[in-house]
Amino acid sequence: MPEKLPPLPGKKGAKPPPIHDPHAEREASRYERPIASREAITALLEEHGELMTVEMIAHALHLSTPQDFDALTRRLAAMLRDGQLIQNRRGGYGVASKLDLIRGGVIANAEGYGFLRPEEGGEDLYLSPAEMRKVLHGDRVLASVVGVDRRGRRQGAIVEVLERRSPRLVGRVVEENGLVLVTPDDRRLHQDVLITPGKDRGARSGQIVVVEITDQPNVQRGPMGKVLTVLGERLTPSLVVEMAIASHDLPHEWPVVALRDAAEVEPEVSAAEIKGRVDLRTTPLVTIDGEDAKDFDDAVYAEPNDNGFRLLVAIADVSHYVQPGTPLDEEAYNRATSVYFPGFVVPMLPETLSNGICSLNPKVERLCMVCEMHIDRDGEVTRSKFYPAVMRSHARLTYNRVWQAIGEKDADARHELADMMPQLKNLHQLYKLLAKARQKRGAIDFESTEVDFRLGPNGEVVQLATHERNDAHKLIEECMIAANVEAAKYLQKRRIPTPYRVHAPPPASKYEDLLEFLREFKLSLPPISQVTPGDFSALLKKVRKRPDASLIESVLLRSQSLAVYQPNDPGHFGLGLESYTHFTSPIRRYPDLLVHRAIRYALGGGKPAEYQYSPSDMASLCVHCSHNERRADEAERDVDERYKCAWMEKHVGSEFDGIVAGVTSFGLFVELTESKISGLVHITQLPNDYYHFDATRRLLTGERRGLKFRLGDEVRVQVLRASLEDRKIDFRLVSSR
Repeated sequence: MPEKLPPLPGKKGAKPPPIHDPHAEREASRYERPIASREAITALLEEHGELMTVEMIAHALHLSTPQDFDALTRRLAAMLRDGQLIQNRRGGYGVASKLDLIRGGVIANAEGYGFLRPEEGGEDLYLSPAEMRKVLHGDRVLASVVGVDRRGRRQGAIVEVLERRSPRLVGRVVEENGLVLVTPDDRRLHQDVLITPGKDRGARSGQIVVVEITDQPNVQRGPMGKVLTVLGERLTPSLVVEMAIASHDLPHEWPVVALRDAAEVEPEVSAAEIKGRVDLRTTPLVTIDGEDAKDFDDAVYAEPNDNGFRLLVAIADVSHYVQPGTPLDEEAYNRATSVYFPGFVVPMLPETLSNGICSLNPKVERLCMVCEMHIDRDGEVTRSKFYPAVMRSHARLTYNRVWQAIGEKDADARHELADMMPQLKNLHQLYKLLAKARQKRGAIDFESTEVDFRLGPNGEVVQLATHERNDAHKLIEECMIAANVEAAKYLQKRRIPTPYRVHAPPPASKYEDLLEFLREFKLSLPPISQVTPGDFSALLKKVRKRPDASLIESVLLRSQSLAVYQPNDPGHFGLGLESYTHFTSPIRRYPDLLVHRAIRYALGGGKPAEYQYSPSDMASLCVHCSHNERRADEAERDVDERYKCAWMEKHVGSEFDGIVAGVTSFGLFVELTESKISGLVHITQLPNDYYHFDATRRLLTGERRGLKFRLGDEVRVQVLRASLEDRKIDFRLVSSR
């Protein structure tokens, strides 16, 4: 720290007046040597009206010791990382929002250009290939708007990189002119990594390796790095998950201190822990999950009353076991979510907790946080309350078996679940009321088909199956949605900082593309300024019986905004809700754990200003959790795509029915009707002709034969080839209707 700090501009030698920090008490409770809060620093910079150096800020805050100066430097660095501040080359700090800068994540395209997806929502910002040379897909940046292109898209220029994507990636070694390069497996990482001489670990040309970037790209050159691991010569199904974990840098090894924390947790509930909790051990709460589930977050119970139903949603009380600031909590934050692959899970918490004491396993005592709701005959929650409790799950049920009992009225299932049938009937009747309320508010009902893979002992795909959701799935979903809404309302009313689950209306650019798509099918939606969730729901209902229903539904789904976590609560467009958060899965999602902590704090009468997480802390947590959720989704999608290719490798030469899901100048993308796997019918695999592509109508027309191919056409195709490595499947057209 400098011996003497310069005075602020103004009267020579004038001592700045003391800064009032409205969060001083909160900071004092969190730190032994507290300094000004983020809010106070932001207010200081806004009031000053121009950039300030760290010395000027320290002077204004009356900081005098090296320890305080170091603490201020660390806080400013964190605010830079989170995009709250910007720093110029002379070391001046300013408030990013005042400089009209946009904070967001870089979304790269394989063609070299990209987009910035704003963290605050709104339209994406186009990034030219020149701008993309400075960054990689997944980086977080601050950008300014520098113009509008001929398509009406806002163009951006990168001002500062806030946070680099994971430095690790997977790729294939290429040797050129004595240089060792690695071409990333992810096509969005459009720059090869130059391996520093002597850092190749003996990798040979053509081998698949894990690389760590040591020098980030800039305008003059691409990224540089070193080889960490050689995975092998060719990609096999058994390597798919390992590659995804490495490519997305998913934390999968537990720090010793976190495992030590987990080992110290008692495996059984003690009498001391039960004290002061509501006793629900005799209440017949049950869990209903998939056949392969091992961690049980939620249990439900419903009973009729004079006005409708009383519903209990009991959620595993993870916040009791995972305390803030512990190594276990730090690792849970680092992961932020569990990642689910076929036959394998990268959990957010160690298995001793996620499958043990934090899981609502049957016939054992477990601590829980309960949302108790009273629901009228219109499916509306009339009142609710939260409280900590102790419970004993009376049964571990599965979706399929419950549906066989209450929906298909299967005699064997009803006999097996005889003791639970009164409870299941109550839940099903309640579901019908909740579904009626859902329909009334116009929530969008996407009936997407899920694909399951069964793997052999060596990781090979031995079976692929699809299934659709039944009323048992929907029953649990509606109970969870009701509890999530009540949690959001409860915390919003008490003004406790918390992560809300936000889903904005469709972006204008995506919506215009959607309207153009629908016109080809003689379908329509209102203008974007007037569209409601109910309009989407009505359209889905209208097309549900059509053979091209899955295509239309998938396009409608892709037109939606991405749901994210935010510290404010503008609502959830897709569900047609004004308030929403995630309360029901604290075993596998860190935002849910934060919501539980907030509820526990509110139940204890805590004041918002004294809460351990400030609004700015919560904003940073929301960004982190949203980012890690996207990372997990991308990793899961990568694995699914490769397994689909591995499955189709087994069916080269086989024929399948499908729907034309995309029309381009070079061919047709076809989605198979049964498996929902997509592949390309290249134009050379169509009947021999000269084809003309109409981009406006998305139509491919043969010049001599007059054959026409458009979206939604039913076709039959033969599998020509499938590449696990390229994630590509090629078809040949057999016939069309």
